[in-house]
Amino acid sequence: MGRPASISSADFMAAATRVAARLGPARTSIAAVSKEAGVPTGSIYHRLPSRDALLAEIWLSAAERFQAMALEKIAVARDLDEAAEAALVTPHFARSDHASAVVLNSHRREEFIRADAPEEYRARAIRLGAELREGIAQVAARLLPDDPKAKEKIAVSLIGIPLGAVRIFLPQAVPPAEIDATIEAAVRAALRSGQ
Repeated sequence: MGRPASISSADFMAAATRVAARLGPARTSIAAVSKEAGVPTGSIYHRLPSRDALLAEIWLSAAERFQAMALEKIAVARDLDEAAEAALVTPHFARSDHASAVVLNSHRREEFIRADAPEEYRARAIRLGAELREGIAQVAARLLPDDPKAKEKIAVSLIGIPLGAVRIFLPQAVPPAEIDATIEAAVRAALRSGQ
């Protein structure tokens, strides 16, 4: 029987994400994560087979958490006003989990998930992209059924606008709550353009 883990998976990933947000993916090392998490390097290799796997897991864990929150909010939007409120998931996430927001918004996915990364990580990234496209298509069909540019309008409104607003502050600062009203107003205007 093995020894119990000295740190939970969630706490371990939080520590690894803080390192990646602070140092960037190129300088994130097993040693730095070990120090941040307060665990021996061997326990990291027990969890993940390599530094590449660690980097991929950092990005995927953050992306999966964020996307689950966003798609849940988008899925229940019954009108354009509720869709505009869904855009606020981005700044809320950035305030509640600054390190993950930095990982997702201040670096490219390819810096964490390399072309030669193990198939399981690439498959998870591909699945995330497909789920996002499907979520956008569903809300576009539901809320803008007669607009031939509905998917593009939804993508720009619910992804592009809040992401652009949040990136202004990251990685140095947490986006202030005051930016939410600006994001929501811009999203409402974009969703109603051409109507």
